[in-house]
Amino acid sequence: MASNPQNQPVLRLEAVEKYYGGSDNVTRALDGVSLAVGSGEFVAVMGPSGSGKTTLLNCVSTIDRPTAGNIYVDGVDVTTLRHADLARFRRERLGFIFQDSNLLDTLTARENIALALTINRVSPREISIRVADVARRLQIEEVLDKMPHEMSGGQRQRVAAARAIVCDPSLVLADEPTGALDSKNSRRLLESLTGLNATGATIIMVTHDSFAASYAGRVVFIKDGRVWSELSRGSKTRCRFFDEVMDTVSFLGGEGPDAD
Repeated sequence: MASNPQNQPVLRLEAVEKYYGGSDNVTRALDGVSLAVGSGEFVAVMGPSGSGKTTLLNCVSTIDRPTAGNIYVDGVDVTTLRHADLARFRRERLGFIFQDSNLLDTLTARENIALALTINRVSPREISIRVADVARRLQIEEVLDKMPHEMSGGQRQRVAAARAIVCDPSLVLADEPTGALDSKNSRRLLESLTGLNATGATIIMVTHDSFAASYAGRVVFIKDGRVWSELSRGSKTRCRFFDEVMDTVSFLGGEGPDAD
């Protein structure tokens, strides 16, 4: 994974606010969120529909810009970056996994994974080595030369995960990555993410699914644009942690489709 100088948290949010609307009708999507994510953590973010969790992910991913506050990735304040610097930072430091795999239909799995490396002018030999390595880690060697329409939904999502980490980003951002998968493929993708985390990947996953969240090492709960509480898995089994997540979600106000 990308270096993290001076042992800083990979991600740090300081009093982040995001407001929408005018003075007469202001929506506080994020209302003073402060949060730190250490190197090698796997953090799930949960909350009721409209809680702000997707807005938080959009701000961290630099898709959206906060109204106030600061967001640091590897010590760099991404809220101050502009244009070319921001595009380069996003390309080099962040990896993305979406609910829809967003693979390019005209490219094979191998070519989809290699695309970011090609853009970054990595040598063909190094590209071949890195694609083969990430395919082995995610157990997708058998689909590398297939087109997206020839793969199952689960295979496409694992190819998307491979594409997200092949450049060794500082941070992998997953937005409802199991939302379009059946239970079998969801489990397989989550096991793949757990494996990536075990080899050093830092992952933040927004989800409304308690089962998916139970694979994380920490779950942060957002309500009304603020950090409401969090749970740490520690040495608990995944099943025990799942029960705790379910209890907290129930107390928080239920879970449902993400409409942030």
